[in-house]
Amino acid sequence: LQVTNAIQPYNQINSKLNLAVQAGGEVPDVSWVDTQYLDFYLNNGTLTDLTEYVRGSAWFGDLNPVALKGCTAPDGKIYCVPSNLSTRLIYYWTAAYPDGFPATTDELLRAAAELKKQGKYALTFKGTDAFAANVFYFSIVHTFGGKFGDERGRAAWATPETAKAVEFIRALFAEGYAPEVDLGGGFDFETPFKDGSAGALAAGSWSYVYLNPLTSFDGKTFDDGAASVGNALRAGALGIAPPLAAPGSRPVALVLSSAWGIPKGAKNVAGAKAFMDYLMTPAENLTFALSYGGAPVLGQAQKDPAFTNNAYWQAVIKVQNENGAPPDLLVDYDKAVQKLSDTVVKLVQNPALDILTELQKAQDEVNAGG
Repeated sequence: LQVTNAIQPYNQINSKLNLAVQAGGEVPDVSWVDTQYLDFYLNNGTLTDLTEYVRGSAWFGDLNPVALKGCTAPDGKIYCVPSNLSTRLIYYWTAAYPDGFPATTDELLRAAAELKKQGKYALTFKGTDAFAANVFYFSIVHTFGGKFGDERGRAAWATPETAKAVEFIRALFAEGYAPEVDLGGGFDFETPFKDGSAGALAAGSWSYVYLNPLTSFDGKTFDDGAASVGNALRAGALGIAPPLAAPGSRPVALVLSSAWGIPKGAKNVAGAKAFMDYLMTPAENLTFALSYGGAPVLGQAQKDPAFTNNAYWQAVIKVQNENGAPPDLLVDYDKAVQKLSDTVVKLVQNPALDILTELQKAQDEVNAGG
């Protein structure tokens, strides 16, 4: 089996795939797809129905049901093959939070006031773009009882519950508990955690690859490339916690699956299925998932010592199993979550604006197709 790989930017691949199919031009035989875009793909007829193939495969019975759900349409048809499950979590310096990372938003605000006296930030996170919605805002909105979209795939965040979540985010910046760099572009939001000036970082299970070199809250250095996070964890300098919970609520960790799909118009469907069958052997599933920064989706792969004996991945899977939640349906996922993130930033930077009014404006714009 010979595979020709065409690299596409991670934040453009889903929209580019759809455009290629709609244009009726040359499309890949198999493509990377993100499961939060499933409703978008279904609405546009982008992907081939793989139900019969998936259910008849040798690996179907070993497939994680949460991962399979991410590839399954409301009518029960399966449109992709999941490769891994990625989780959202909190990295924290144990010297900043010796009793563990605060469980609730109220507890964090109290701890943040004490850290500010030391000239430190309580938390850093990506505050802009779709990345922010997936990695931080989803958790905060949902733990307060809000949601991104409804069962029809329409934006549905203009609620008092979402407004409460935005009030908390506003407070983090108004009080100086989160750095202003969080509202900028790129990935500079990671720097305050990497240099020890922030006690915690809201991130994804894949983020360990990029967090190096690290200087802990109390000045210890971990400069071991992608192994830096694991080494800091083993040394007891770093801890992993689920996302923050609203008072009286539970943490909510968005779990997404990266997957493989066959676009409509693919020429070599048999080759695409052979490629996916190869990747869905336990050894290949484990290797690919851990390289990407997610948990493997096959039960046999999760039993491998490379996974079971790894403290980092066991901490990740604990958050995923106890707090994991699937994405809301959104017909135009990219546009919707980008608009929501833009609105949150606008509300943070303009504290005189009424939160619910601005959320309603953004929701109406998305649902009107504007």
